[in-house]
Amino acid sequence: MTSSFLYVIAIESHSLNFKILFNDVPVKQALDGRPLNSQTNVNPWIVEGTNVLDIRLGLPSGGRPESQAANSSSFQLRLFGGEHGRVPDQKDPLIEYIWDAAAQPLGEEIATVFTKEFQPEITFGRWLWQDSSPAPLTESDQQEIVQQIRKIHRALLDKDLSGLTEMLNFSSEEMSRALDIEEDELAMGQNQFFSSLFESDDWRVEPLEESSLVFEPVAGGRLVKVTQAGGQPPLQGEGDGGQIALNFMFGRVAGAWHILR
Repeated sequence: MTSSFLYVIAIESHSLNFKILFNDVPVKQALDGRPLNSQTNVNPWIVEGTNVLDIRLGLPSGGRPESQAANSSSFQLRLFGGEHGRVPDQKDPLIEYIWDAAAQPLGEEIATVFTKEFQPEITFGRWLWQDSSPAPLTESDQQEIVQQIRKIHRALLDKDLSGLTEMLNFSSEEMSRALDIEEDELAMGQNQFFSSLFESDDWRVEPLEESSLVFEPVAGGRLVKVTQAGGQPPLQGEGDGGQIALNFMFGRVAGAWHILR
């Protein structure tokens, strides 16, 4: 592994809905048609060998295909790779896609408009989720995942830093590798963040609405993304120290479900 190397997806979108998948994992989406200019680090999803980028677009609700050219809808995505701290060459992206309204007319349903494979120059080792079983998600699996979310919810309510650290252990180790940060340093920053929240006298955590949880298999079934209905994070809390909204992806490690992202 070469240190301080970043893969970043830069997106400019206007008046379109979009969903970006990297190796069958949703890494960025916007479903309200609002203008957006963003950059997303995709190091945690880079694998050795062939990687696949998938772009899906659609019109906002109420949009009409015949008005696309006139309503200034636009979308552009570029994937850059380079050393951390250096501004990438804007003229030389690894992948570039610019939506052409005339060539690719859209409807309100999100549809794939671009798929591209590429071989990364630098990778970061093998991820646990790559070895997670792609077996179909069962009711028993969902219940086990819900149990894990209950534990995290309880740890947030109890302000249990050690419990949170333990449950986020796999994710923290891999994120430190992906971001080239010492694991102890990442854990320290994570604990400082949670501590600042927990120190607030008015710290509160939203109730866990288990009936509204949505389980979405991604990465070929090797991971399960959990959200509330409508795509909202399953766990949220706030106080004078700030607020938090936690999204999770679970995978199997040694036959048991754990937070991997």
